[in-house]
Parts: sequence; structure tokens; C-alpha cells
Amino acid sequence: MKHFSYLLFFLCLLGTNSFAQQKAEHTFVTSEAVSSEKYQSMTFNGVWSWFSDPRAVYYEGKYKRTYAGWIDNYGDVHIGYYDHDTQQIASKVIYDNLEIDDHDNPSILFDEEGKLLVFFNTHLQDERPLLMRRSTNPEDISNWSPLKELYLNDTEKYSDFKINRNTYTNPVRLSKEDGKLYIFWRGIDLKPSFSVSNDNGETWSKGEILFSPTEEEELKTPYTKVYSDGISKIHFTFTDGHPTKEKKNGLYYMYYENGAFYKANGKKIKDISESPVFHSEMDVIYEADDIKSWNWDIAQDAKGNPIVTYVRFPEKNKHIYTYATFTGKKWKSYDVIENIGWFPETRKGMEEPEPHYAGGIIIDHETPNTVYMSVKRNGIFEIEQWTTNNNGKFWKAKKITENSTKNNVRPFAVRGAKEGNPLQVLWLQNTKYIYYAHDTRGKTEALNFRDRYRTAVKMNLRKPKLEAELTKENLINFLRQVAEHQLENPNRKLTYTYWRYGLGFAGTEAFFDITKEARYKNELLNIKQYEREEDEFGGEKKVPNLIWYYSVENNREYLQELEEVKMDDFMNHEIGLAFASMMRAIEKFDQTIVSINEIKAKIRENTDFFIKNLQSKEDDYHEVLLSKALVIYSVTKGIQLGLFDEKYEKAIIIAWKDLQLKLLEKDVISSLDNWTSGAILLAGKEVLGILNAE
Repeated sequence: MKHFSYLLFFLCLLGTNSFAQQKAEHTFVTSEAVSSEKYQSMTFNGVWSWFSDPRAVYYEGKYKRTYAGWIDNYGDVHIGYYDHDTQQIASKVIYDNLEIDDHDNPSILFDEEGKLLVFFNTHLQDERPLLMRRSTNPEDISNWSPLKELYLNDTEKYSDFKINRNTYTNPVRLSKEDGKLYIFWRGIDLKPSFSVSNDNGETWSKGEILFSPTEEEELKTPYTKVYSDGISKIHFTFTDGHPTKEKKNGLYYMYYENGAFYKANGKKIKDISESPVFHSEMDVIYEADDIKSWNWDIAQDAKGNPIVTYVRFPEKNKHIYTYATFTGKKWKSYDVIENIGWFPETRKGMEEPEPHYAGGIIIDHETPNTVYMSVKRNGIFEIEQWTTNNNGKFWKAKKITENSTKNNVRPFAVRGAKEGNPLQVLWLQNTKYIYYAHDTRGKTEALNFRDRYRTAVKMNLRKPKLEAELTKENLINFLRQVAEHQLENPNRKLTYTYWRYGLGFAGTEAFFDITKEARYKNELLNIKQYEREEDEFGGEKKVPNLIWYYSVENNREYLQELEEVKMDDFMNHEIGLAFASMMRAIEKFDQTIVSINEIKAKIRENTDFFIKNLQSKEDDYHEVLLSKALVIYSVTKGIQLGLFDEKYEKAIIIAWKDLQLKLLEKDVISSLDNWTSGAILLAGKEVLGILNAE
């Protein structure tokens, strides 16, 4: 009997440790990693969660392009692309003002004609349907069909529902089922759900619950990752719920094929008509009483066997990245690396509401023995590429970013980007991430609107090397880096009606005039749309503020103030600002300012004084950079307005070459403030005009 007790104890112990993790080993290989600021941005204002996929897809037809979707911090839903032949980036807002929430990013699917089908959602807005749009033409994001609202939750079948919401879209097309479309999402009562379309998305079946966890009192919120080979098979991995809310949060697997669900070893679970599936019927990848987990990605190997990445949490601030494979008989997991800490900026004196927000570990679906990870190095999350040739036991690691000043999180391996494609991974570079939405919904102290998330979507493509030679191409490359630095690093303390903010706005506007790229225009429109009453002048109606405020034309009170402006009102300020403000006033308010002709006459009388400032050679560029750029802008604008002779264009070119050269020598772009960036963009646009006229 005593021996039986020992045996029983041993078996219990074995059962407890059946999901014990094995620790992987790794070594680093040589790489040319740089800070994330040195990589190109698909957008300077975009964010995503990691449960709506695919977020980025390479498609090769008439064009060779990588398409991606994101939602910005104004709540606009975007689809953009990077063209591999022209190196151009384009984007289009497909829904304006949806919701300021990173859970709402779109997912992308191409139909057989090459048209984009895009699905997206709100997060915590009851009764809002799933949303779908289709591009009108193949490989074209400029025109879209009318918005389709997909009310798929079956409130009649599940009539005792408590919550009717739709979040996280995962579209799939199966070629062996005559191109049938499946959409998977988190639906009624927060449960993984699915619907089917047999007519390329024109109509959809009523939603069915896909997976139902064991519930007692409160609703659980399972998290789902979906991947399909696009032919016949769809892989799934589920959790019981959210790791912050669940005492025990396991990880489960099944796949779909030919109308039924199966375990990884091919054992049938049930027909799809018998949904939902329960966790007791599926494979258990990981389950523990004291350590929670969260799924991050799922893929398949060359034999069709599943691969899963997930994160385990021995403690809230310990995130262990794990790689799990199915060997044909059993699941095997390796702990790849341990990260310390989450990436949201926890507010002082408050408990972090999302301590399980890991940087992320994503699988390269075209080469599934490769993962991209966000790893904390020296206090900053960096992006790294890790590759294994023995199912996760040993890894060769390569740094993509290094010595960054901002967190780099939530990488996504571009679907369809085969080996040799230069654009393999995109990720989020955080300028600010306190919470996933503007509205904290009572979870924490309310956020100021300016404290909402601010992230850029980065690509593993280095920014072009800036050359000092003054050519049109070099100039635009230079100005783009100035513009994107400004937009990725907005000064949130400036009021919209302060001349410094207005100058930055004018610079972005100038760069949009050069490129005509929609993402810049959209940012400008949003700034105007989201003005706040707190940004009034408060009695500080100084001339530069009035002149540079971007909405002054629509404000009767401010226009009345401008009517009385005199020359002396300009000269109370630093010469560069005074000069530029005068030119701006003449250009924009010629019919408003009563004394405008006197101002023009004074400028003509003092031509030599202004040109002397253009030709100044001060060395301390941090002191004179703003003024220098403004004077270049002003003299060029003065020529256009007929105030100066065209012969001064040569002096303008010389002055700009000097400014640009010293900016490059001192690598000043990364330290520019918003208003100096704006001045450089204004001046650069005028210089480009001179080059174009030659």
C-alpha cells in the first residue's frame, strides 16, 4: 500500500509537470542594427493590436507592393502600401472617426481578382457591427465600394446574450472550398465566432460561436489566433480569457478542414455544424494553475503541423516568450527568452491596468522557423529576428534595432513576403503609449486628449542616406526626414494658437504640397477637426500668433485684430520670425491688413538688411537655425511677391546649401523642435520651387 501511495504521488507530480517548459539556448550573429529612428515609417501615426490579422500582406500582380492597415490616434482607419519598384508610400482613409482604440485596426484579404477586402471593427461600442470595404479596382487603394455593415451576431439563436459586440477580424479564403470566405471574430457575449460567405463577401451566414470556455459566474473573454494555408486548412489557438482577469489561463489548439474540427494529430473533434468546441475537446498546448499565458501567433510548418508562439507570466512583470511545435505525436515547448516588464507607460502612483502587454513574438509564416520578437534591452524594447533549425531548442539571433530611444513593439511578419523580399517585418515605434484608447473607461484616471497613444508603423527598410549635393531627390529625402521626425515627436505642450505650433503646421502643409501624400493631409485635417477650447490665445494676441494660426481665416475676432496690425508690431520680435511673419501676412492677408502697402514699402526700403541676414555665417546652428530657415523662406517668398529682385535666388541657394550641409554634418534632424522643423520645411519647399524652375 505504501508503494502504491508513492506511485500515486509520482503520477500526480508527473501530471503537474506535463507542461513544464524547456529552456532554449541562443547565440547572436553579426548584424548591422541601428536605432528604430533610422528606419522608414509606413506611417508616422498608426497603431494596431495583435488579434486582427493579416495586418500586412505582400501582393504581386501588376505591382509589387506591401499593403498594411492601421488606425491612427484620431480614430481614422487607414490602408497603405509600400511600392517596391518606386519606393513610394501611399495611404487612404477608409473610415473617418471610428474610435480611438488600438483594437480597431483593419485586416486585409485579397480576392481572386486582386481586389482588397478589408475588415475592421469597434472595440467596446455595443451593437456596432463588423465593417467591411472592398477596393473598386485590383491593387488600388484610391477608390472603395460603399461601407458594408455586417450584423452577424445571432441574437435570436443566442437570445439570452448579455453583450452584443464585435471585435478582432480574421478573414480567410479557402481555394479548395471554391473560394469560400470565412470571417472569425470576437462576437456575442465576447466569444470567438465565425461566419461564412459563398459569394465573395456579398452575403454572410449568421454567426456561430466557435469556442466556448467553462464559465461560472462572469463571462469569459477567450482570445483567438487564426492562420490558414489558404487552401483547405485553418489553425486556431485559444485562451480561456484575459490573463489579468482569469485565475487560470490555458492555451488550446485545433484545426478545421473539410467541414470538421480536429486535434493536431488528426483525431476528429466534431463537425463544424456541431459548434461550439470546448477546451476539454482540444489539444492543450499549455496549462498551469499558477502561471498564466497569452497567445501571440500561430502558423504551420512544411508538413502542415502547427507552430504557436505565446507568452507566459510567472509574475506580472516577467514575460517569458515561448515557441511550441507539434512533432506529429505531441506538443513541445521551449522558453525562448524572458523579458522584464510591460511596455505601456504606467502613470505615477497608479497600478498598471495592462501588465501583460508584452512586446510580442510573431512567426514568419513563409519561414516558420523564424520569429520576430520585441525584446527589452537596456530598458528599451528592441526588434530582433531569431531562427531555429531544431524546433526551438537552439536559436541564432540577429538584432534589427539597437540603441533606440523609443519602445519598439508588436512586430508583424508580412504575409506573403518570401525569402529575398526586402520588407519582411513591420512594428510599432512608441512615442507615447499610456493606454490602448483615449477613453480609459473608468479603469484608470481619465486621460487628457493629448495623452492618447502616439505610435509610428516602422518597416525594416533603412531611411535613404542623406546626401549634401543639392538635387531635387536629395532635397525631398531630406525634407521627408525632417517632416516625419516632427510628426513622430509632436510637442503636446504647445497650444494650437501659439505661433510655434502654427509654424510647425505650416511646415507640414508645405511638405504635403510637395508630395501630395494623403497621410500628411489627413494629419492636418485632424488637427483642425480636433481643436480644443483650451487652446485660446488667453490675451496673447501677438502678431506672430495671429499670422501663423492655421484657422485664423475662419475667426472673425482674430481677423479684426489683424486689420490694425502695423509694421512696428512685427519688429518687436526676432528678425527671422518678424521677416517671415511679414511675408506670410502679405501672402495671406493682403486684403485684411489696412497698412499692408506701408509694410510692403518698408520691406523694399530695407532690402539690403534682409539680404544681409540671408548671407550670415554664424556657426552656432542651434541658436540661429530657426532664424536662418525663416529668412531663406522669407526672401524666396519676397521674390514671388515682387518685393525683391530674382537675382537673389543665387544667394538663397547658397544659404540653403550651407544650412543643409551643417544639418547633415551635425546630425541635427533628430534634435529639431517642431517649429524649427516647420521653418525648414517651409524654406525647403521654396528652394525646391527654384530648382523646379531651372
